Amino acid sequence: MHALERIRQRKIPIEKVSKCIESPDRVIVEHDLSKNIVKTNNNALIVVYRKEDDNIIVITAYYSLELQNTWDHEYRKH
Repeated sequence: MHALERIRQRKIPIEKVSKCIESPDRVIVEHDLSKNIVKTNNNALIVVYRKEDDNIIVITAYYSLELQNTWDHEYRKH
């Protein structure tokens, strides 16, 4: 429930959270957590979650301009 409250406070549409889980641009897996990333207009939406049996438990979701800048820098290098 805490994650849902934070998502609402951050004004992130639930549809975008679902899309990020289903169709990420990038996935980072650490231990039992997945961090899915979707590039948006000027930033990146990050959704951190874990799978428990057949369920997905969202830990948090947030927008990050810093990650977008890092990601853009990585693409410019190649």
